[in-house]
Amino acid sequence: MKLQRLVIEDFGLIARAELDFAGGLTACTGETGSGKTMLLGALAFVLGERASADVVRGGAARARVTLEVDADAALLERFALDGFEIESDETASFARELQAGGKSAARINGRAASAAQLRAFGNLLVDAIGQHEQQRLLSPGYQLDVLDRFAGAAALEARAATAAAHARLATLEAQAGALRERDARDFAQLEFARYALAEIDALAVRAGEEGELRARRDYLNNVERIASVLARAHEALASESGALEALASAAAALAGVAGYGAELEAAAATLAGVQSDAGEAAATVARLAEGTEFDPDELERAVQRLDALERVKKKYGRTHDDLEAARAGFAELVEREETRDERLATLEAAAAAARAALESVAATLGELRASAARALEARVAEELAGLAMPAARFGVSLEALPEIGPNGRERAEFALSANPGEPARALAKAASGGELSRVLLALAVVLAGRREPSALVFDEIDAGIGGSTANAVGVRLGSLARVSQVVCVTHLAQIASWADRHYALRKNEKRGATTIELVELRDREAIVDELARMLSGSTAGVAREHAATLLSDAHRQKSPRAARR
Repeated sequence: MKLQRLVIEDFGLIARAELDFAGGLTACTGETGSGKTMLLGALAFVLGERASADVVRGGAARARVTLEVDADAALLERFALDGFEIESDETASFARELQAGGKSAARINGRAASAAQLRAFGNLLVDAIGQHEQQRLLSPGYQLDVLDRFAGAAALEARAATAAAHARLATLEAQAGALRERDARDFAQLEFARYALAEIDALAVRAGEEGELRARRDYLNNVERIASVLARAHEALASESGALEALASAAAALAGVAGYGAELEAAAATLAGVQSDAGEAAATVARLAEGTEFDPDELERAVQRLDALERVKKKYGRTHDDLEAARAGFAELVEREETRDERLATLEAAAAAARAALESVAATLGELRASAARALEARVAEELAGLAMPAARFGVSLEALPEIGPNGRERAEFALSANPGEPARALAKAASGGELSRVLLALAVVLAGRREPSALVFDEIDAGIGGSTANAVGVRLGSLARVSQVVCVTHLAQIASWADRHYALRKNEKRGATTIELVELRDREAIVDELARMLSGSTAGVAREHAATLLSDAHRQKSPRAARR
C-alpha cells in the first residue's frame, strides 16, 4: 500500500495544493508559520480527524481534501468487506469536505462514508509520529503495545488468545455468579411458575373448546323454545292438511299433464323436487324434535367449564395461543430453576478450564515478552548511540499484575538513562523533549520490519535537536525510507537533504489576504537554495556551500538504492 497524491482545496490558508508522495521519503519544509503543520492537518482531516468550520479558508464555501492510494491486497479485501470495493487496477480514493456552515460529507471510492469509517481506514494507511505520539510513548499501555509488536507474530497471536480466553472466563464467571445470586424474588417467581403450570395443565384446554361450550350452553338455555318451534314446524309440514300433502297433490296433478309441453314438464319436475326437499326437511325437523331434551347437569357443567376457562384466560392469556405461550414460559422457568445446581456445576467446571487455559496462554505471552524485552533494550540502545546518545541505556521492565487481564499478566515500562552515571528512570521522568524524539525515532526504526505496511508520518520529529544529532536523525529517516513510505515535516536541513521528493511551503500576502502555496522542488539548485535558507536564512555563500555538501552526502549514502520518485 502506498500513498499517491494529496489534493487540498480551501483548507486553512491553502487555496489549492497537490502533493505527490514519493515511494521513499517525502519532506515538507518552509519558514515558521508557512503552514507545514496545516499540510498534515489536511491529511488528518481526510482520514477522519475532527475539524471545526474555521478550517475553511476565509471567503470559501467549503474545504475539500482528497487522498489517492495505491491499494494492496489487504486493503482491497477490507474495502470489499466494508462495501467500498474497487477493481485491483483502480486507484483508491478518500475524499472529505466541510462546508463553511459546518456540514461535512465524506466518500470512500466514490461511495458515501462516515468520519468513523475514514478513521478506521486511516489507522491502516498512516502511522502518525509526532509530539502527540511522544505523549503516547509515556503510557504503559502504549509501551506494552510496542513491546508486543517487536516480539512479533507469535506474541501478537498469544495476546489475542489471551484476550479471547479472558473474555470467555469473564463470561462464564458472570453466568455462574448470576446463578449463585438466588434471592427471595427468584423463589417467588419459581413458586408462581409451578402453580401456574399446574393450573394450566389441570385445565387441559383444547383449541376451539371455548366456542363449542358457548354454543352448547346457548342451546341448552333455549331448549324449550327450540322444541316448541320444531313442533310447530313439523305440524305445518306433516299434518293432514300440511305442506307435504298439498305438495303431493300439486305434484300428482302436474305429472298428469307434463307430457303436453316442455314448460309443463319442467314445472312438474320442479314441483317434484320441492316435494322431495320438503319431505327431507320434515324428517330432519322430527329428528331434531326428538333430541330436544333439557339436561340441567350438562348445562351446569358447560357453565362451570366456561367460568374456569375465563379465570385462566384473565390470568395468562386471552387466546389459546397466548395460553400456550404462557405455559411454555412457565415450563422453561421451572426447568431452568430445577436444574440450577446442575448448570452451576457445569459452569464452574467450564470456568476452571477457562482459567487454566488463560493462565497457560498468558504464561506463554509473558515468556515471549521477557525474551523480546532484552532484545528491544539492545536494539534501541544501538539506535540511540547512532542518534548522538552513545552512553544511553534503554530499559524495559515487566511488572506482574495482581490478576491476569485481557492484555496478559504484566505491564511494561520503558526506562532511560541518557548520560553516564545516571540511573535508569521511567521515560516520563528521565527524558527531555529532544531525547523523547530520538527514543521515538529509534523505536520506529527498530519496528520498521515488524509493522503493518502503512506510511510513517513524522510531524516535527526533530523538535529540540540540532547539529550532529540532526544529521543522525536524517540518516535514520533515510534508512526507514528504504523499507517504508515516509512523510516528514521538518525545519532541519540535515533531515530534508535525505528527501526523495521535497516540497516547500511559501506564504503569500496579496491584497490583504494570506495564502500558502505548496511548491515541489524538482531541480538540485532549488533544493540547495531551500536547504541553505533552512541553515542560515541565506541562499548564498557559505550557507549554500554547506547545503550543497549536505545534499551530496545524503545522495552518496543512499546511492545503493535509486531515489524513489
